[in-house]
Amino acid sequence: MSVIQDQDFGELHFDGIWQGVCEVVFLGRRLEVELVIQTFDDAPISQTQRLAYREFVANKASICAQVEEAILKHYLDHLCAYRACFDAHEVDARAPSVREVEGMRDLVCLRCIKVMYAFDEGVRQVGFIGDATFDPELGLGVLVTNGFVEAVDTQDFLLG
Repeated sequence: MSVIQDQDFGELHFDGIWQGVCEVVFLGRRLEVELVIQTFDDAPISQTQRLAYREFVANKASICAQVEEAILKHYLDHLCAYRACFDAHEVDARAPSVREVEGMRDLVCLRCIKVMYAFDEGVRQVGFIGDATFDPELGLGVLVTNGFVEAVDTQDFLLG
């Protein structure tokens, strides 16, 4: 395993993937979560990925607020389906009826911020990957593209 001190990402460890730590305030909690910079075939971190992370750091509060709102909207859009997956004794704990972002605090646990591989020039993408009580098997993923939420789904679309 190699360790470097990177000008943008701080201390990074490489053991097949670049990993570090990222501090965010998410759903009202200050967290240190895993930071992953996605590369392929031992390629270096690209300038587009650096720009994506710089943009994220510079706008962390507003991007996190967008992600929180998008998660709430996604949750409310799928609430009936989520609630149908649980027995009567656990449904209100796993998939309660909430109407505010603050209500998501006990339902979603952010695990990772992932700076996505830059397949297209100028497309800066950061993924938020988390666990969710309402989808314990597949969790939750949010893709932020060029500073705006593009997609919310199960986390698998960000894990590749």
